[in-house]
Amino acid sequence: MRFSDLLTPNSVVTDLRARSGRTVLETLAQLMAPPEKALAVLEALSERESLGSTALGQGFALPHGRCATLQQPRAAFVRLAQPIAFGAADNRPVDLFAAIVTPSHFTTEHLSLLADIATRASVPAALARLRATTRASALHAELAEWGQSA
Repeated sequence: MRFSDLLTPNSVVTDLRARSGRTVLETLAQLMAPPEKALAVLEALSERESLGSTALGQGFALPHGRCATLQQPRAAFVRLAQPIAFGAADNRPVDLFAAIVTPSHFTTEHLSLLADIATRASVPAALARLRATTRASALHAELAEWGQSA
């Protein structure tokens, strides 16, 4: 299973206007879960973020968590209109957020998804392409390409 396999056109947003990490996490939770489970997903993301920032550097963050109320893994991707501070080790503000949440028992799958995203996000050219797209549909198509290449 790859991150790109979990994305839908409705779970990818471009040019989100957010002034705080909390707003981004709330948006990601709403994109990944039905309304009745969004709060549980937000709590899972927030709990993990409280342990330390999930910003990987180069303006990219990977919020993630495990949620007992979910039966299947979920993913979302948000590109901000303006980057925000998100506690990155390189001190760069973050504008790209790839998020996953998995059922609590998906230990191996969770780690595999994190590794897949982190590997792809470590390529500056890949991040540049994500920033260059103008529409959510084009951003979704670019992220779908992540599943085509290793």
